[in-house]
Amino acid sequence: MEAISHYRQVLPAILLILLAGGIAYANTFQVPFVMDDTYVIASNPVIQDLQNFFSDHTEGDLYPPRILGYLSFALNHYFGGLNVVGYHLVNLSIHLFTAVLAFYLTRLTFRTPRLRMSRLAPHANLVALLAGLLFVVHPVQTQAVTYIVQRMASMTTMFYLLSMALYVKSRLALDGEKEKIFSRKGLILTAGSVGCAILAMKTKEIAFTLPLAAVLYEACFFTGDWKRRLLNLSPLLATLPVVPISVLTSTPSKGQLLADLSEKTLAAGTLSRMDYLLTQFRVMVTYLRLLVLPVNQNLDYDYPHYSRFFTPPVLLSFLLLIAMFSLAMYILWRTRSASPSTGGDAPCSRTVPGSSVTVDPSLRLVSFGLCWFFLTLAVESSLVPLVDVIAEHRLYLPSFGLFAAFSVALSLVIVKFSGSAGVPRLILGMTLLLSFAFGFATYQRNDVWGDGVSLWQDVVAKSPEKARGYNNLGEILNRKGRFPEAIASLRRALELDPFFKPEAYHNLGYAYIMTDRSSEAVPLLKTAIRIDPDSTTALVILGMAYNQLRLFPQTVALLEENLDRLGKIVEVHYHLGVAYAFLGDVDAARRELEIVSQFDRPEMKADLIRLLNMKASWRPSRERN
Repeated sequence: MEAISHYRQVLPAILLILLAGGIAYANTFQVPFVMDDTYVIASNPVIQDLQNFFSDHTEGDLYPPRILGYLSFALNHYFGGLNVVGYHLVNLSIHLFTAVLAFYLTRLTFRTPRLRMSRLAPHANLVALLAGLLFVVHPVQTQAVTYIVQRMASMTTMFYLLSMALYVKSRLALDGEKEKIFSRKGLILTAGSVGCAILAMKTKEIAFTLPLAAVLYEACFFTGDWKRRLLNLSPLLATLPVVPISVLTSTPSKGQLLADLSEKTLAAGTLSRMDYLLTQFRVMVTYLRLLVLPVNQNLDYDYPHYSRFFTPPVLLSFLLLIAMFSLAMYILWRTRSASPSTGGDAPCSRTVPGSSVTVDPSLRLVSFGLCWFFLTLAVESSLVPLVDVIAEHRLYLPSFGLFAAFSVALSLVIVKFSGSAGVPRLILGMTLLLSFAFGFATYQRNDVWGDGVSLWQDVVAKSPEKARGYNNLGEILNRKGRFPEAIASLRRALELDPFFKPEAYHNLGYAYIMTDRSSEAVPLLKTAIRIDPDSTTALVILGMAYNQLRLFPQTVALLEENLDRLGKIVEVHYHLGVAYAFLGDVDAARRELEIVSQFDRPEMKADLIRLLNMKASWRPSRERN
């Protein structure tokens, strides 16, 4: 009967979270591959064949510390190829399950010794529902859910919260058997918690903070002797080396590791570690603003870098963050004796000694949420410069703490200023109102993601002085055959940054070729190759340009010279076949036709056959005989 009552309380809340999340993301299933999706998934040999994934990876992109995230993409490709619907279904499923975990962990917290007798304990289901709904429908989550490759952030958070929930369950089970140091149920739950922690750490490095989050949770919500508490924490604490070891062993040498770190730093600009940290003070305030007022969201921020602490934006941001952290510490201090005794069943608050002000122990959840925000951002907002100083998907894990804190704070205000009979209705009313507002904003934001053109037009409108947005917009316009618009966008990218990645040069070169301006494309493509000699795309497009200019010997020389690198690209053999056909080397052209026939590109095969038939009169006399 107790189990039936429990499910009657929990099931409607879970269904509401699933329904709200499903509606908010109903328009995302056709969102195309964007930016990193292309090289991590769409053109990655490691993802395109499970046999490649489990073999010795000599080609393609695979970052071992995130192997579970890559494995999930490989499985997606195995079952559905490059159909984006399957990828989005998995992303949304992960998001919905993570939101349910946010609800469950918040609800579970009210069963801990510190909170079980708080004034909000009778309304724990509603408080947790508010936290779960905010998590599932808030528009700041769109980048972690709708941007396919950022599944790594949401998947890590799913394992992270599941590990935390299992740890809390194991602690509650242990508290229920105080005479035992270990219990069978507790051991099973602890093993599950450790297993999920390792899964999180093998999905993305941000899970490094998980054992520290468990220590924070223990300090906020459990009581007892710290020796015994540390013994309970020890299995999770033992996972702390997993991420450092994964990173250190993912490169062949220390020198290569340092080179990788230097490349990441360089990719972030000329930003030093200290400048990155100073910039992060401002970035963290922007994250807070996005959670409170999610407007002007951007996939690719053109964010200012700061190098002086006493610059007003940095100093004021630092003071705000210090104030938040001080508030968290103050709440913990004020509620240090606010936990009721274990006897009695009535919810209550406690009067702090020496004060007439009563404090509710559930305020500790506010303190925990603030500390969770700082802790879970520590990996990406500290002294290690990343490619982009700000990215909305980095808020996915930290947001849980602030949503839980806000839900408790709002509920306490409602409890304080309303009669006890009206509390559930008011909390539910505010929950539905906020969920509708944020859910509508999420649906609208996902409309922007729905088409590659609209997404990058949104980026260039908000980051008009950043080259990457114009390059990516031009690339999408090329794919859609809108070449004049692509040329304008790509030329703007190179005006803003002539030393931008070679992609801008070969994208513009391709657009020129498709508008019969191949003579203008050739110098651009040669520049792309000079910037990045390993750019296979630029080599292929240059061969295409030579063919259009009828410079067939140059096509053959270029592609044959690089055939060891380009041999698996069908376009290379197609362009070689065309060049050989026009040069009268029918045997070579037929050899390339046979190679093209091995690929699923019937239009290329048909073109070569037609061309060979047209050039039949060019055959040497011995063939005609």
